[in-house]
Amino acid sequence: MSCSEDRHFSGEHGWESVGRAAEHFARRLARDASRFAERMTEHASEFASDVVREHHRTRRELRHELRRAARHMSGNDVRRVFEDIRTVVADVLDGVDELIERVFEGGDEDRAAAADAGWVHLVHNRDATCSGCGRPIRAGDEGWARRTEEGTDTRCAACGSPERTEGQPAGA
Repeated sequence: MSCSEDRHFSGEHGWESVGRAAEHFARRLARDASRFAERMTEHASEFASDVVREHHRTRRELRHELRRAARHMSGNDVRRVFEDIRTVVADVLDGVDELIERVFEGGDEDRAAAADAGWVHLVHNRDATCSGCGRPIRAGDEGWARRTEEGTDTRCAACGSPERTEGQPAGA
């Protein structure tokens, strides 16, 4: 603006009135921005409350569903599931034993050498029957075993190997 234009803004329409209008505009804008921020805060906190409430409701429903399922599942059902799992694991172990036997199995000469090797002290990896006393041997029990031409001969820990027990008692 030039000096001649300054004269047109004198008096009632001077720079002061423009400044007041700008100040008034800025205050209205600040007030509206403050209201907008307050509303945004309200909406955000309502949203957060809804999310927390929904989260707690979902967890509560899950707990109730698990309790209902536990009530409906009887001890026999649980026992049957565990027996099924035990059967599958036993089948897998038997399959592994058979695979190892096939991989390391030699001819008749190797079987005869294994039969001559004697008894080995071990922890049984499957259920068997003691060839000495006829008692069942469970997987995980200590005992004795040897390879024969017919297969595997097993003994429980109480009976021991015949080689060891010929001259001394089982506890020695």
